[in-house]
Amino acid sequence: MANQALKISVKMAVVMGVFLPLAETVRRSNQLLDLTRFFNWFDDYILGAVLLIAVYLVKKNVNNAIAYLIAAWGFVSGALFLSFLGQFNFYRTNTVDPGIFSTTFVAVAKGLILGYMLIGLYMAVKSNSYK
Repeated sequence: MANQALKISVKMAVVMGVFLPLAETVRRSNQLLDLTRFFNWFDDYILGAVLLIAVYLVKKNVNNAIAYLIAAWGFVSGALFLSFLGQFNFYRTNTVDPGIFSTTFVAVAKGLILGYMLIGLYMAVKSNSYK
């Protein structure tokens, strides 16, 4: 992998693919055994898996692997964007975040993670222009 932008995007995808499920598990640790809240936290496992599968495809030099990486970044960025906007609903309704952290902390963290994801997406798109 001689493409520096691709290397950066892949490394970022690995970090986020591992970080998302771990962070959400910690955040929702008070809800893990409540089956009615299962999809509230399990979606981050799916997002992490999507990124890690894309990384695997890039590492295996599968045809169009960069397109899969771009799609994975777009998918997870879109999902987190909706989650980031949804976080502001807690402010609007004057309720607290359902996890163990403050609503403000979660909103700031989601914003920073979204920025990180958009950089990963940008690097993946940039890497595709080198071919």
